[in-house]
Amino acid sequence: MSNLKQIKVNVKQKDYDLIKQSAMRSNISLAEFIRQQLRISIDLRGSRNPVGYFRKRDPQLLYELNQISKALNQIATAIENNIEINSFLLLQIYTKVMRLK
Repeated sequence: MSNLKQIKVNVKQKDYDLIKQSAMRSNISLAEFIRQQLRISIDLRGSRNPVGYFRKRDPQLLYELNQISKALNQIATAIENNIEINSFLLLQIYTKVMRLK
């Protein structure tokens, strides 16, 4: 049984929107944002589902990582089949990785 307890709070729509926008700007979940504002931390070590550990996903980052993954798979396939690797493909990967910074 978990030592964590849940608190439900009612707020006005405008307050909810402000809190949600602040959490999104910080790239964290709404719950994690509220915990930070209250200076509360929870120990997620050993938890089977460490929700607070992960940040909200960035769709553009996921798209770019997917594109890089596809290109790397093409390179791996070419190496396995002893096919000459296209230098343009390598340049594409390098460019995409450098844009992620």
